[in-house]
Amino acid sequence: MDSNTKEQADLNSNGQNVVLMIDPNENDSMLSLKDLLYAVLRNLGIILIVAILAGGALFAYKITRQSTVSTSYSYDLSARYEDETDFEYEERLQKIDRARDIANAVTKVNSQIDHQRKYITDSVYMQIDAENVFETKCQFVISINENAAGGVDRALITAYQNAVMSGNYLDAYAKENGLKADYIKEVMYFDSQISDGAILSAEGSAGKVASFNVRVIGPSKEFTDDVIDLVKKKAFFEYDNLRKSVTDHTLTLVGVQENIKVDSSIRDNQVNQTSKIENLQKQVIGYNDTLDQLARELSVFGREELLEYFDEEHTDDVSPVIADDPEMTVSFWGTVKPGIKYGAVGFIAGFFVVAVILVLVYVFGKKITTQAQFFGKFSSVKKIGVLKPSAKRCKYTEFIDIKSEDDTKMSAENNIKLISNNYNNIIKGMDKIIITGTGDKKAMDEAVKKLGLKGDYKPDLFSDPDLLKIIPDYDGVVLLEQRNVSLYKNVANEIQLINNTGTKIVGAIII
Repeated sequence: MDSNTKEQADLNSNGQNVVLMIDPNENDSMLSLKDLLYAVLRNLGIILIVAILAGGALFAYKITRQSTVSTSYSYDLSARYEDETDFEYEERLQKIDRARDIANAVTKVNSQIDHQRKYITDSVYMQIDAENVFETKCQFVISINENAAGGVDRALITAYQNAVMSGNYLDAYAKENGLKADYIKEVMYFDSQISDGAILSAEGSAGKVASFNVRVIGPSKEFTDDVIDLVKKKAFFEYDNLRKSVTDHTLTLVGVQENIKVDSSIRDNQVNQTSKIENLQKQVIGYNDTLDQLARELSVFGREELLEYFDEEHTDDVSPVIADDPEMTVSFWGTVKPGIKYGAVGFIAGFFVVAVILVLVYVFGKKITTQAQFFGKFSSVKKIGVLKPSAKRCKYTEFIDIKSEDDTKMSAENNIKLISNNYNNIIKGMDKIIITGTGDKKAMDEAVKKLGLKGDYKPDLFSDPDLLKIIPDYDGVVLLEQRNVSLYKNVANEIQLINNTGTKIVGAIII
């Protein structure tokens, strides 16, 4: 790689929106993604015209087809055709009913998928790391006088369980932390134990004892501790009520334990919850395949048309249908609505296809279309200057050309002076300069004259191969290449032939 190539490669190795491409004629050939975008935007008018035509064509096709269906038989698929036998008619009605049931099933399954996804996203249980399960547990003891009625201990345990595991006491905490109270209760566990005999206390009195534990698991210690604190407050709040409404007793908090553990069952349950979505999605795919088959059997465009038909059954847009009336039609909106959908698809498809074609032309085209293409492709050649485009352009195209540096905000006169002075500075100290290139001869003649370039002007060495004999006699070569005229192949061969002479390529001017 020569010094110019290395310098250019170094400049563009810092993320200047370029992609390096290996080329047999240039060691470091660069494609500017920014210039590629401008190349597409420069042809935005063509893209929009094609997109509008494609959208209009699909819109017209859908409207025409739907109108034909409406006037021939009916937009009501269940209307009887003139040439149908009783058996064929009944069979078709059965297929329509089956398709309707499947469409309803798809709606329900999609709703289940949405709910399942929301659960996986919001559930506290699904956020737990099975390798680091935080657990906080508190134990309560209930002491009851031996004279209390039989079964009162079980009644108290049930009352405490209902109070702790239900109710709205977790709502404020859940709202504050962006959770659902039910998802918090999902990671709470309650278990109890009732003693069969009487317990003698230190004071010598006998009584019954029962106990219950509340265990909370979660993704963090802060979460489990916070919930257990709320459980303790709730339990003692209920204690004040239950000692009056059920029986006098004593509630004691024995202790609180904290633990971090590995729980493979949580991992398995989480995987099962995720698998539910996959299974539901498989159901939808199966339903859609069946709808496609029924659509073919009913001779409609596809399952989308069936779904549109079933949707229309539940709206007021469709005019009443009489099976024996040859002039049956649907409402204006009922006719236009499907056409708009098809038109939108056509517009997007047309836009995308033309954009892709423009990208391919830019990347694989034979001609140099922009200055960025030239100096990216032939990165070893120094830029001397770029003349303003000579073709007539609209304001939008001028704006894009300025952005892509194929034009400048300077006046044409100042731009010419800038290029001419830069040229003179670059060739300073060189006695003999030869100017050549592969552009259009007339355009090159005008450019040399306009710029007042000093040197021997010898256009197109392919038309005069004898130029190669005299190039070694010169101190430097200046290339004059033209956008939308000069071919990549010719320029690459030209540069290689000049390099073979040993004479330095001073730079290039793009016209």
